[in-house]
Amino acid sequence: MFNFSSITTRLSAVMICVSFITSLCTGGIFVWYAIRENNQNLSDYRSELEEEMEHRLVSETEVAMSVIKKFYGMQQAGQITEAQAKEMAAAFVRELRYDDGNGYFWIDTYDGMNVVMSKREYEGKNRLHLKDNEGREFIREMIETGKLPGGGFTDIKFEKPYGSEPLPKRTFTIAFDPYQWIIGTGEWMDRIELLVSDYEIELEIQLREKMLNMFSYLAGLQILFLLMAYTVGRNLAHPLQFMTKRLQAMGESDFSLDTVDEIQLKMMFERKDELGTMSRAMKETHRKLSEYQKLILDMARNDALTGLSNRRYFHEYISKLKPDEYLTLIALDLDHFKEVNDNYDHQTGDAALLILAEVLKQSFPDALNVRLGGDEFMVVLTKKCELSEVEGRVQRFMDSLIGIYHMDMELTNLTISAGIARLEDISQPFDILMQQSDAALYRAKQEGR
Repeated sequence: MFNFSSITTRLSAVMICVSFITSLCTGGIFVWYAIRENNQNLSDYRSELEEEMEHRLVSETEVAMSVIKKFYGMQQAGQITEAQAKEMAAAFVRELRYDDGNGYFWIDTYDGMNVVMSKREYEGKNRLHLKDNEGREFIREMIETGKLPGGGFTDIKFEKPYGSEPLPKRTFTIAFDPYQWIIGTGEWMDRIELLVSDYEIELEIQLREKMLNMFSYLAGLQILFLLMAYTVGRNLAHPLQFMTKRLQAMGESDFSLDTVDEIQLKMMFERKDELGTMSRAMKETHRKLSEYQKLILDMARNDALTGLSNRRYFHEYISKLKPDEYLTLIALDLDHFKEVNDNYDHQTGDAALLILAEVLKQSFPDALNVRLGGDEFMVVLTKKCELSEVEGRVQRFMDSLIGIYHMDMELTNLTISAGIARLEDISQPFDILMQQSDAALYRAKQEGR
């Protein structure tokens, strides 16, 4: 039926096999890379949520600590006695809440005597040797962690105020040495697990759609090669060898072309016979697969919603800066964003983020604009500029953004806070600069800016 002594048949069979192998390799690489990206994105998302939670716990505990220090200051000034100061501080912290009333604080002494607790029956009792269902003396662990400089985090299992089953919880504790108190707060991890689960479902849906599109394209490509393979003439051995080499390279995700390859491809594109048609089809295949590769790289570097750079590319970009580069970080935080999502819907919240991203790109076209996650953004300037110039640009950006938000009744309550940090010493660690920008941002938020 088939004459395999014919070079046309043999070369056609080779082309069909190579195209099939190429499709399998390309599809396999795409699936492997997409799954790896999904897993990495899920891991990054979990890490971001945990970092946000830890930052929130530290910030809220600082509020409680400031209250205690206030009463301690009144005691030091002789306005009240130590007993009165402790009683007033404990009463205030007992009623202190955050996160819509779900977040609360507790106080234990260094020796484990409970002073403040959401469940009042614990107060006045020593909890030092209290154990969880795994036999850990978790109160002792939290006290020891709280005594560390700046406090620290402890993962425990503890029941919710209106529940009886111990659940995983991350706590932050810090010591107030004048009273030998350990002030603590925490959040249950089930909230993060729920958000991660929802995000995992979303990523799986996106992955299935990408795989369906990719394999549909590869199936069409296979049909195209099958129809065109039999048009190859027996005097086309050398050009076909070249095309086979290029297809194999594409199957290995190598889309680069040297000068010789470009010249030979150009000559083949100009042919009016079957080889010209085939080479143009290969060019289209090369273009589309290159686009898929670029799409995957964009997914790894850019935020899916706003198109701004994401946290991963931000760190990659910073790591590649030269030691003598000037560096200015502008940390941005969209205030009252959660209220917009709660009162309206996520489409309204997404619209607010898209508006912010567009105004940001227009205001800082010479900078790296980053969405760190949620309602947090970062602007990276690497050119030398005065602080007053940066502050002026930030103010103009904020004015433009708020002006647009005020045109929409659903967004009129949104405001923006900003913090600026500059690298004046090239030996200064980047982490310190990030902390400075965060500190400036939260000072701005506390001042209502």
